[in-house]
Amino acid sequence: MGSIASDLFSQCCSKSCQRGFTLVEIIVVIILLGILSAVAIPRIGNVARYDELALRSAIMGSLRLAQKAALAQHASSVYWVLERSSDTQWQISLLIDSDTSDATPPTSITPPQLNAEITADALLSYTASLVSGSESGSLSSGENLVVMYNQLGDMIRVDNNVVLNSAASFPDDGQEVDSSLQFTDDNGDYCLSLTGYTYETTCR
Repeated sequence: MGSIASDLFSQCCSKSCQRGFTLVEIIVVIILLGILSAVAIPRIGNVARYDELALRSAIMGSLRLAQKAALAQHASSVYWVLERSSDTQWQISLLIDSDTSDATPPTSITPPQLNAEITADALLSYTASLVSGSESGSLSSGENLVVMYNQLGDMIRVDNNVVLNSAASFPDDGQEVDSSLQFTDDNGDYCLSLTGYTYETTCR
């Protein structure tokens, strides 16, 4: 009797040790690996592209915020400022000037969500037609781009490399725009229209 029980026990152990994965389990593992390879791995391997998209999103969102600020600040001019402080660091700010003829530089009204620098090693170029000439180029380290809005929320002037602590350096009548401002990065074009509307495609 003891021999029979011993044989049965050894057979059970042998079967449990030899038990493999079912077909369903194997299929589930393959599906999970497929999802990981399709979603997670590209994100890890192409961080730079996501940094560029984050910068684009921040620029477009802050341009819309600048227009709203201009509409809310009666009898004042609002400036949107994009600075490239280093090759990989960007800063966005909003400034307000209640009197553009008093020789006093605009003051900051930058909301808290724009205070942090944005990290992105991105190539960003811009172009706009002015009443007298054009404004175009790409922002390098230490350079900035300034857009001026009027009280109606319209984009009226554009200039680059403005000395932010000098009122005389800010856009004046010579930088009046007569076309939309187009931005271009590695992901394509996006546009700021004369009426202050921002959209993600080539300027029409």
